[in-house]
Formats: sequence, structure tokens, C-alpha cells
Amino acid sequence: METAKKPKVLIVGAGLGGLALGILLERAQIPFEIFERTSTIKPLGSALSIGPNLIPFLEQIIPIEDFFSASKPMTDVRSFNEQRQFVFSSDFSPIEELTGYKQHIIARPVLYHLLLRQIPAYKLHLNKRVLDIGENDKDDKAFLRTSDNGYYEGDILIGADGAYSAVRQRLYESLKQKGQILKTDLGDLPFKCTCLVGQTDVLDVEEFPQLKEPICQFWSTLGEDKPFSSKAAEGERFRGMDNSEWGPIAAQSMCDDTRGFPIPGGNGTLTMGDLYDRTPKNLISKVMLEEKVFETWHYGRRDKEQ
Repeated sequence: METAKKPKVLIVGAGLGGLALGILLERAQIPFEIFERTSTIKPLGSALSIGPNLIPFLEQIIPIEDFFSASKPMTDVRSFNEQRQFVFSSDFSPIEELTGYKQHIIARPVLYHLLLRQIPAYKLHLNKRVLDIGENDKDDKAFLRTSDNGYYEGDILIGADGAYSAVRQRLYESLKQKGQILKTDLGDLPFKCTCLVGQTDVLDVEEFPQLKEPICQFWSTLGEDKPFSSKAAEGERFRGMDNSEWGPIAAQSMCDDTRGFPIPGGNGTLTMGDLYDRTPKNLISKVMLEEKVFETWHYGRRDKEQ
């Protein structure tokens, strides 16, 4: 019996999702290529909380000891008010009792690089902004065209390029012409929360003694109707897609508005401004947390004769 030929997969987007998919395909010896619109890899973000819902997956795609050495276990989340007074905590210790896995905190850029190391360099193409996608009826291939006049064909095309996916937008344009797209999928991406994310430089453990602890200190401050709350962000709309990227665009004004916001720890007088001043400007990002579920996830799938 003739062995079926493995499909070639084109992945648009070299974020966490695109890299994780690429690693799985590499493990299964399925040919793939990843296309990333930026010219350099510059992972941004702050920290991720990862527990039993994801660690078993990471065990399959990266050397898990690298993950554990780069992260810290977390046992609880402590919440404070604006007077820096403790309010309540959420205990995560039962998670380990139920699953055998602790909850861990890891820097998003660190996790990104752990994934990136598993991808053969020649399968990752940078500076490849997608202009068009489609299907070649002649040989039943999916294709994509990039801004540098590149043309690539494969059997499966996957958009892993974020909330404002160029792949989805091009697909929806085609489906709209055919009358095959739901109106709800053509609407804007709504959001009610605007966030600043980033990572400081290495902090002095004498100034921040909580960093000496082997357990990650996950603290939050509950604001009291501040102008930079989610309600204030609700009326803000995107201008020319400026805020659709992870990056420092428009972050500075939000830093200025929130730098006086109190945070616990240190000498008892810390504010968000103390963290901003210890963070490289190009590593602070202003991002929106979109709240939309798309109904149309795929098109062009068909049964093949075995």
C-alpha cells in the first residue's frame, strides 16, 4: 500500500501559537514554513501564568527542565487596595494536589525564546508581510503572496498572526464576495480593557526583598474608579491600526497617566512610575484585550479520496 504524501503547511505568524504549531509539525515530520511580517524577532510582553492546563503540552515540545529553571512556582495571588493594605488572596495550592503540577510564572519573552530554539532557522522567514492568499484550483494548492514579491504554495495555509490576522481578513474578503460570511464576523473587534505590559531591568533584591523568595510574588492592586480604568478605554478606537500591534506606540501617554498609581512592596511608597523608570521604553507595550469570538475559522476543507 502506497504511503500517503504528507501535506505541506504554511504558517503565517511567528508568535507563540505559530511557533508551537511549527514544533508539533517538526515532531511529526510534516513539512512546514513560518512567515513573519517583522524583519527581526523582538518578543514583547510581561509574564504568563502557566499551570496544569499547559505544562503537559510544553513537556512534549520543549526541554521541560529549561522551562522550570526559567520560571518560578506561584502559590497564590494577593490583592491590595490603593492604601497598600492587604485585601484578600487566591490560593492556588489545591491545583498541585489535584493535578501534580504547580502553577508557574514565566516571562513571556523567555517562553518565546524557548519555543523559537526548537524551530529550524531555515523554516522561519522574516520580513514577509502577507498581501494576498488564495487557492490554486489547477493543482489544489493554497498560496500566499508577500510584499517582497514572494509567492509560496502549500497544501494547508494557517493564520497564526493575531487578532488582526491578515490571513483572516483576506479570507473574509473572498467569502464576503461569495456571500458566505456572517455579518457578525465582519464587525469591529470590541474591547473594554487597555493594558500596559512590559518587563523591568533586573531589580535590586535589597530594594525589592520579595524577589529573594523562591516562590513568585504575584501581587495586584485594586483601583478605585481611576480615569485609566476599563471604562475610560471603552471609548477609544483604533486609528490606522496603530494599536493593533504589540509595541510601544501610544504607551508613553498611558505611562504618564498611571505612574502615580500605588503598588505594594519595597519601602511602602512604590508606584507604577518606579517600575516604568526601570523598564526600557521599547519594551513597554500598550495593548487592547479584544473580546470577540469568530464563527468562521476555516474554508476550503474537503474530503480526499483515500
